Amino acid sequence: MAQAKNQFLEQAGAVRRGLTGVLQWVVILLMAALVLDVCWGVASRYLLGQQAKWSEELARLLLVWVSVFGASVAFGHKAHLGLDYFAEKLHPSAGKFNRIIGASLSLAFAVIVFLVGGIALVRDTMESGQTMIALPIKKWWAYAALPASGVFMAVILFEQLLESIFEPAKLEEGES
Repeated sequence: MAQAKNQFLEQAGAVRRGLTGVLQWVVILLMAALVLDVCWGVASRYLLGQQAKWSEELARLLLVWVSVFGASVAFGHKAHLGLDYFAEKLHPSAGKFNRIIGASLSLAFAVIVFLVGGIALVRDTMESGQTMIALPIKKWWAYAALPASGVFMAVILFEQLLESIFEPAKLEEGES
């Protein structure tokens, strides 16, 4: 039973690491596109005398996608801000409970805000038929980053919640 649980946790961790690796490359590519776009905007302003109208709007769109996908990558690496100093001072069983509560709250936030709220925002924007001012694309593409990232966050946080629940509390040497 314990071996099956450990194998399941290892597989779930492998999925999280694989998903995080893919997301890292997506963020790298989006960031490269953002850098190129901003460089083109600056170059066109100084070399051509007028900034390309679409470059600022594209930069804003790419920044949104980089930000929310970058947040998903941070969750995948367990690198989000936390109060580690205080959490490390807790008794191991209280620390385990603290990790479970933190993962549960983060998962609930990702599902409610990013998934449910993001899907509603995309749906409402699609129904309105809004388009971007300088780019020939629909405005909902800017908002689609929320539910897309929300899926990744939910999967990653669910794995972390399972890990927190099923891993035994680690006792320090000499404790019982």
